[in-house]
Parts: sequence; structure tokens; C-alpha cells
Amino acid sequence: MKGPKGAIEVWMQHLQEALNMTRTELVRRLAEHATRPLSEHARLDASRGSLAVGSTDLFVWFEDTSERRRDGRRGIAGLPESLVPYAPGMRVVARVYAEGHPHLLSAARIRLRDGLGERIAALYTAALSVGTIAWIGTGEQYERAWNDLYPNGQSAALQPAPDATRPN
Repeated sequence: MKGPKGAIEVWMQHLQEALNMTRTELVRRLAEHATRPLSEHARLDASRGSLAVGSTDLFVWFEDTSERRRDGRRGIAGLPESLVPYAPGMRVVARVYAEGHPHLLSAARIRLRDGLGERIAALYTAALSVGTIAWIGTGEQYERAWNDLYPNGQSAALQPAPDATRPN
């Protein structure tokens, strides 16, 4: 059994590791932790959908912060589509544009094969860089919310993503 000195050394080592962690690594770890299913049962239910084996859908909503002011800067109505952090194994399945802004995404459904934590961190960072907030979720409850908001894909703002324009 370790004495008080051993416990303090272990605690100091963990503290030093946390201090050495980069911001990106911290956001990636938080994103992985925040999107973990509550139980194995929930994970299995979420994976029974129409997804290909080994892929995950991210449901992303960008907050309209255009009426907010911070440090003399104004927010934005969504994320400019050109700032979506694409990566290998990632594909935008559907996109929703902010009303009156054909280049600003207010929501996106993104399919990933791997790198879940890195993509979530990249989306958060991209959104924050332009003054908006990304709300990101995975799993059955977020898919239900997406389907409730865009029931048949008939919304004028909902646009299927063309397969040929972005890398898989």
C-alpha cells in the first residue's frame, strides 16, 4: 500500500499530464466522453440504423449568434460551409442552410468512418473561430430529433450533399 507520499506523487504526475495536454487533445477527449452512449444497450440500438458497419452519424446544429456582440464583434447565423473541417472517411450526408444565407450552414448530418473525437473537436473549433456554437450529438435520440425537424427531407433548407463534391 502506498503511503501519503506515494499518493501525492501519483496525483502530481496526473496533474502534470493534464497541464501538458494541448487544447485540441482536451477538446477531443471531452468530445469522446460526452458522446459515449450511456450503456452498451443504447450503443447497440443506435448502431442498428441504416449506417454502414463501422460508421457513425454526427448531428450538428449551429447556433444563430448574429444578434450577440462580444468584444466589439458580432456573431454569425451559422457556419460558413467552406469552413467545415473535412477529413478522410467523412461525408456530409445532408445540410441545412440558414434562412437567407445560402452559404451558412445551420445544421449538418455528417457520416464518419473513424476519428470521431477529432472531427467533433474540429467542428467545435471551426464554429468558435467564426463566433457561433456547434451543438453536436450522436445516437438514436439525435437521429429522432433530426428526423422530427426534417421529416421527409422536404424542407426547403434541407439539401442532400452531393457525393462527388467532397472527399469520402
